[in-house]
Amino acid sequence: MSKQGFLNRWRKDETGTTIIEVAILFPVLISMLIGVFQVGLYLQAQNSVRSLAGEMSRYMAVEAQKNNVLTDSQIEIKAFTLAVTAPYMLQADRLQVYIDDSPTQDMDRVRKIDVNMIYDVPSLLGFSKVPVLTLDYTRTVFVPAPPPPEDEAVGTGDGTDGGVDGTPDNPIGT
Repeated sequence: MSKQGFLNRWRKDETGTTIIEVAILFPVLISMLIGVFQVGLYLQAQNSVRSLAGEMSRYMAVEAQKNNVLTDSQIEIKAFTLAVTAPYMLQADRLQVYIDDSPTQDMDRVRKIDVNMIYDVPSLLGFSKVPVLTLDYTRTVFVPAPPPPEDEAVGTGDGTDGGVDGTPDNPIGT
């Protein structure tokens, strides 16, 4: 058999072409599948963070209606506790919760609280140079402010008691 005849026979032989096509396309298909899973993880985390912020706003509103004044740390602990349990199932080491309750409020008798959650979405693409996806979500919640502390002293501020004790006030003394 001549060299030319061997090359012609090899060129016309189609056995094994399927395995070559699969070997070329398989990495592309696997990469697409991993990408779909990564998008699913991102969407699940985004939905969890947004839903958790909504649940925290409802929780703070109910507590304010019950006249329970929550501290920032109590709100952070509650948000973190809810985040790592079902149905949210966020990973504790990837979650940060911050509460911003400014001491001066824009509106009278209303407490403005910003709930900020930062979550690093788990990555299935560790083998590539794709950066970690980070969710940063802030929700502003307005709840009734606690009533101002009552003054211990009863009176009108002019040195009299305003007739609170049942006797008429007369600073001159009749």
